[in-house]
Amino acid sequence: MSQWKGPSGLGRWVQAGDALKGWQRSSSVDADRMAILGQVWEREAGHLAKHWALDGVRKGILFVKPSSPAAAQELQMRASSLQKALNKYFRSAWIKGIRPTRA
Repeated sequence: MSQWKGPSGLGRWVQAGDALKGWQRSSSVDADRMAILGQVWEREAGHLAKHWALDGVRKGILFVKPSSPAAAQELQMRASSLQKALNKYFRSAWIKGIRPTRA
């Protein structure tokens, strides 16, 4: 067993297995979201998907690697509508923004 100190500073004993199950549950949710995002990306990005590669998600921001400066500009112009289109596939809107990454 390991000891966890909560926000109040009081110690609370937690079984290691329980802590691991909680972590696995949250990471599987992220994996599920990423799997869905990967499947719908080409559908929503359309013909421009070949110019934009998904790079990752951090704190709700979707990072996309454009193939050229023109593709980066196009991504910035379409980011808002693309964000709304992608979020409709999830129970709650978890994509807060879309930003290009440097090639």
